[in-house]
Amino acid sequence: MNSPVSPGPAPLYDKPHSVDLAQVMMVFQYFMLVSVSLGLGPRLLGWVEDQSHDIPGVDELEAALPVGTTFPIAVVLPLIAVLTVPYAVIVYQLGNGRRWTRVFAVLFATANTAIGIAGVSRTYGDVTALVISPIWIAMALCVIGGLASRTGRLWFRQGGWTPWYLRYELDQLDRRRALRRPRPRRRPLAAAEEDSGD
Repeated sequence: MNSPVSPGPAPLYDKPHSVDLAQVMMVFQYFMLVSVSLGLGPRLLGWVEDQSHDIPGVDELEAALPVGTTFPIAVVLPLIAVLTVPYAVIVYQLGNGRRWTRVFAVLFATANTAIGIAGVSRTYGDVTALVISPIWIAMALCVIGGLASRTGRLWFRQGGWTPWYLRYELDQLDRRRALRRPRPRRRPLAAAEEDSGD
């Protein structure tokens, strides 16, 4: 494809994998925050235990999975409601290359790591929190690293998809013009030139 030459780096035609990584890690953070750290998982386990007193093996399962004090449901449900909308907006707009979402994604990733580790410590104990902490930290580093990478910075600098569409349209326009341009006709050889060639 013929593209106009720009002084800076060539615009990206597709979303870089570094931004994909940041989006995926933010989704993982959300589900870990909701299901493990805020205690929704233990609350569901408690509800299952209440509904299944007569089922054999439930008591053994409860003993095998010791769960400490979870956050009260009055805290968990509003937090889930408050977190869901901003998370969805940020993850979606990261893919569109909105610059403001990069700042919020870094803030969310850092805050979620602190909240997640504290929530695991409160719900499952300090030993489990110590085991889970590297996972939380790795997810936060993946978000920050993906957004701070060279291709990630270029993606947000160019504004995401918009230049891709503009550049694609320009390339298609150049291609149509090239196809419509008449080919130069070959000058027919004069009879004398043909004879002289013989």
